[in-house]
Amino acid sequence: MLLSGVVASVVLAASKPNIVMILTDDQDTRMGTNPSAYTDIGSMESQPKLRKLMMEGGVRMENFFVNTPICCPSRTEYFTGRYYHNVRGTNGEGCMHVNTTDVHTPDTGLFGLLTEAGYETGVFGKTTNDQQNQLNGLYHSKTVTYIDSPLDFNNYNCDTYYRYNSSTGLQYIEKLNKTSPVFGTTYQTAQLSNRTALWLDTILNVPVGERKPFFAYVGPHAPHFPSEPAPWHVHLYNNYTAPVTPNYNISSPNKTRHIMQNAPLNDLAKCWEDQYFRDRWRTLASVDDLVQIIHDKVEEYDLLGNTFFIYSSDHGFKLGQWRVGVSKMHPYETDVRVPFLISGPGIPTGKVVSDVAGNVDILPTILDIAGVPIPDFVDGRSFAGALLPNHKRQQRTIWLSEYESTNELLAMNFASIWAESSSVCPGPIPKGPNNPSTCVEGTEVGQGNCYLVDSTESNTWRALRVINDTHNLQYIEYDHTWKWNQSTIQYRELYDVEADPYQIHNIYESSDQGIKSSLQQQLSDYYKCSGLSCP
Repeated sequence: MLLSGVVASVVLAASKPNIVMILTDDQDTRMGTNPSAYTDIGSMESQPKLRKLMMEGGVRMENFFVNTPICCPSRTEYFTGRYYHNVRGTNGEGCMHVNTTDVHTPDTGLFGLLTEAGYETGVFGKTTNDQQNQLNGLYHSKTVTYIDSPLDFNNYNCDTYYRYNSSTGLQYIEKLNKTSPVFGTTYQTAQLSNRTALWLDTILNVPVGERKPFFAYVGPHAPHFPSEPAPWHVHLYNNYTAPVTPNYNISSPNKTRHIMQNAPLNDLAKCWEDQYFRDRWRTLASVDDLVQIIHDKVEEYDLLGNTFFIYSSDHGFKLGQWRVGVSKMHPYETDVRVPFLISGPGIPTGKVVSDVAGNVDILPTILDIAGVPIPDFVDGRSFAGALLPNHKRQQRTIWLSEYESTNELLAMNFASIWAESSSVCPGPIPKGPNNPSTCVEGTEVGQGNCYLVDSTESNTWRALRVINDTHNLQYIEYDHTWKWNQSTIQYRELYDVEADPYQIHNIYESSDQGIKSSLQQQLSDYYKCSGLSCP
C-alpha cells in the first residue's frame, strides 16, 4: 500500500503542469514608441526579456479584454471567473463595489481550487485592493499553501510582508531592515522576484518523487502610480515622451458628459503625462527582470517543459486621449484591452491568436490545462482550445465590460502621488486649465473647470464589444442609477472600431435602427448571464 501511494504521488505530480501567473497593474497595450499612433503591444515594448521569452517563445492573444477596467473588480473577476454583475455587492458596497470574499473562499476562487487539486500555491504581491483582508482570508481558510506579500502594495519600497507557510503553520508579519534589507533592496518588484525564487527553491529542492505541482501567483504593482522606478532603472527612457495619438487632446462633443466638458489639456498637463509615461516604463523594466528571474529559476530545475507562464494586467491605461488626463475606468480600447501572453508545453511559439477572451476566462482556462473540473458557477470559458491540441475550442464573438463609478468627481491630479517634485515640470500637476480648488462637472463642450477622469453622474456604464467576420463594433450605455431600464439610460455610444480605431466618431444616432436594437438586446441579455448561461 505504501509503495502504491508513493507511485500515485509521483503520477499526480507528473501529470499536472506547473503554472506561473504574473499580473501587472495598469499596463496598456496601446501606448508605445510610435509618437503619433497606437501600437500592437504598447508598454510591452519596454520589456525585451518578456518579448523574447513569452512572445517569441509563446502566444500573444491580441483580443484580450477585462470585464471592468479598475483594480479591485478586475482582480476579483480574474480570481473567481465571474463577471462584475455577479460579484457586485448587494447594494454596490465592497471593494470598489465588489464582494471579494469568493477570492479566498476555498471552493470558489482560483487559489483554493488549485490547492484542493493537490497544488502548492504561493501568493506573492498584490491580490485585491483590500490586501490585508484578502491575505487574512487566504490564511484563515487555508486556501493557499504559502503567502509572502507586501501589505502596503502602493509603496514601491514597502517594508512589511505578510508571511504564511502551511508546512509549518506559521503566520507572521515580517518587517524589513531598511538599512540592510534581505535581498539587498527594499524595492518591491525585486523583493517579489527573490521571494518567489526562494519559495521555488524550497518546494523543488526535494527528491523528484516528492514534488507537487506548483502554482505561483506574482502580482507586481508596476506600472501603477506612484510608478517609482528602481534606483538602477531611474535613468532609462530619459528622452521618451507619451505618444500624441489622433485622439489625444481632442474635443469630444459626442461622448458622455464628463469627457465632453473637458477643456483642452495644457502644456503643463502634457509635461506630467510625459513624466508619467517614462516612469511607467521604468517600473516595467523591473517587471522584465522579474520575468527573467522566475523563468531562470524554473529552468534551473529543468521544469520548463512542464511549466506554463501566463502574463496579463488588470486593465489598461490612457494618457490624454479624448482630453482624459491619466486614467483607466472607461470603456474604450485603451482601458479594456490588456496584455495576454502564454508560453509552456504544447503552446506554439511566436504566434498571435485572435480569439476573443478576457479576465473571467483565466480561471477556467487554468483549471482546464491543469486537468481540474470547472465549476458550473463560473461565468468565463476556457480558451485552452485556442492554444493547445486536444482541447475543445470555444470561440465567442462578443465581450461584456461593466464599470460603476468609484468617485464623485475625479480630476487629473489624482496622480499627484507619483509626482517627484515641481522641478520636473514648470509647476504642479494641473487639476484643470486654471487649477481650480473645486471641480464642477460642466454641461458645455470643452468648458469644464477641471480635467475630469471619472464621475458618478456620467461614468457608470456597460458595454458590448463585437468582433466577428463582418463587424468590429463597440456599443456603450451609461446609467448612473445602475438600473438599466430604457427610462434610466442616460446616453449611448457606438463605434466602428475597424474604421475608427481611435473611437473618435460616435455613430449611434446615424446607425440603422435594426443594428441598434440588436446590440441593445445582446447587451441586455449578456448583462443578465450567470454561470453556464454566459456566452
